[in-house]
Amino acid sequence: MPYAPGHLERTTRRRYRTRRERLAVRGAALLAVALLALAAFSLTNHQRRTGHGCIDFSYSTMIGGAEMYRCGAQARELCATPPTRRSIDGDFQAALYAACRKGGFATARTTPPARHSGG
Repeated sequence: MPYAPGHLERTTRRRYRTRRERLAVRGAALLAVALLALAAFSLTNHQRRTGHGCIDFSYSTMIGGAEMYRCGAQARELCATPPTRRSIDGDFQAALYAACRKGGFATARTTPPARHSGG
């Protein structure tokens, strides 16, 4: 099969990337590193949870929201707080008492859940 003149030189000569190609390769590499870092962070970072003597809950109010995390005596004291009158920010108490029940704490509205024996 006959080849065009200069074919051998074009196939054996080193091809240099253009500025645009080099920029695209660097951008793809940077994106891959960022995705790997994000994956590593999300796999090693653990969110706090309700249980083992702690409560963790999020609530919203009229002007925003927050996350509350308390353990031990602070959690017991917060769970024992009696409910206040109905207000526009009632989500706080609902979230608080739900987290208290989930964590096994007695609330001002409920009795503590029965502990099951492990047998």
